[in-house]
Amino acid sequence: MEETLKYLKETLGVEIVIKPLKKALQNKFPLFMRQIYGFYRTRLWNRNIILLEHKGRETATADKLRKHTKMVEQTLDEPVVLVFPFLEPYNRKRLIQKQVAFIVPGKQMFIPQLLIDLKDFRNAVPAKNVKLLPAAQCILFYHLLKENIESFPLKTVAQKLGYTQATVTRAVQALVEKEIVTKTIENKEVKVRFTKKGKDLWQSALPVLQNPIKKTYYLEYPPRTDAAYYTKFTALAHYTNLAENNKKYFAIAPKDFGLLKEKKQIKIVPADGYEIYLDVWKYDPGILAENRMVDPLSLYLTLREEKDERVEMELENMIERLW
Repeated sequence: MEETLKYLKETLGVEIVIKPLKKALQNKFPLFMRQIYGFYRTRLWNRNIILLEHKGRETATADKLRKHTKMVEQTLDEPVVLVFPFLEPYNRKRLIQKQVAFIVPGKQMFIPQLLIDLKDFRNAVPAKNVKLLPAAQCILFYHLLKENIESFPLKTVAQKLGYTQATVTRAVQALVEKEIVTKTIENKEVKVRFTKKGKDLWQSALPVLQNPIKKTYYLEYPPRTDAAYYTKFTALAHYTNLAENNKKYFAIAPKDFGLLKEKKQIKIVPADGYEIYLDVWKYDPGILAENRMVDPLSLYLTLREEKDERVEMELENMIERLW
């Protein structure tokens, strides 16, 4: 509840305390309610408020949520406010229509019992420019380059990319926030639908895409592992007509880089005098790579800040050939 406490203080300008509801009072409710929600109590303007913190990422319908809040309100005779870590805009709209009080820290607060209906536009508007989570970017590129994932439940997406289901769930929420996908439920399984296709999808996502490189190292000799992939100008020479230079560029996932260091299979050296580069990426380049080359979309992001006109032109040509 730390984010909720901070949000209430910053938004309402009041000092408040949030405490767990006593166990004896929590036990008045069915087990399924205690599994879904964390029960808390706070006090706003001399009035007790019950906060029901939703523990999961997937929410019930607005009607069911209203039913849950009414049950608690009737039992404890205190107004109830639902707290969500994330709630899609259309679900917020439905709750407002149903007059169900809720808080999404950093996004919106609607408490009709206290005549509060606030959106934090200071946070909501700039959020469009916040970069995508690395896993979300990787999922987007997998869809664009490898196969259409719209027919797959999220657990299948996780298996294909080697992520945990929790990581994929967070990544999809990030894609939803950026309006890149919407979520659907088919046969009780969550799936995604992309809001655009092909080149239009790529171009609309570009403002929130990030350079996958986390850190660059210089090596005395090439990395001795199949987990390193050609990147930057080495890969660009493969995809385009740009001539390859004498330097060699490799990309690797953080976990694989850690293993190389642990097994002493690489020798990191100062930059001067060496021409072998190793970029540690924020996601595993092997998920998207083909023929030992990093994927063209990630490659574009690693080089788009280059000021060389030839590089800029070849990057654009490479992207154009994808669609």
